[in-house]
Amino acid sequence: AYPDDEAKLEAAMREALAAHEVLILSGGTSKGAGDVSHRIVNRLGAPGIVAHGVALKPGKPLCLAVCDGKPVVVLPGFPTSAMFTFHDMIVPVLRRMAGLPPRSEAKVAAKVPLRIRSELGRTEFVMVSLVEGEQGLVAYPTGKGSGAITSFAQADGFISIEALADNMPAGSETSVTLFTP
Repeated sequence: AYPDDEAKLEAAMREALAAHEVLILSGGTSKGAGDVSHRIVNRLGAPGIVAHGVALKPGKPLCLAVCDGKPVVVLPGFPTSAMFTFHDMIVPVLRRMAGLPPRSEAKVAAKVPLRIRSELGRTEFVMVSLVEGEQGLVAYPTGKGSGAITSFAQADGFISIEALADNMPAGSETSVTLFTP
């Protein structure tokens, strides 16, 4: 962990980028005055930031860059935002760089007992707890925000609501991606 001191952080980032094939950071990607990581990235090499902000919830402030041919990722600082952006966008790239096949995920079918609202225009990941019902698995949203690390302890997995939907209707059958060790 490094303090939000631009000079120290930039030196550490340059050192890490020189020694490795990819640089992944957590935090400092939002637009606040103390969020310096994304500002430093543009000074590390060309072309610099290629995307800052993605249509994911949680995970919007993800920052993606290429610095002198090496990928640089600045994950959002909130735990669930970092986890979902890493899972959805970064792991596939790392696996490809390593020559590994796409990962296979453990999934189960479950019914959503209540309507889940979603923000139109962004793919939304919703953590759920699974309960065995009379007619199969039922997925209950945990209702925690992107800053709540306890979300993971209370969730069995997550569902995805596509960007073109503003909700998942009650009674919907959906696929739950399980959190597995």
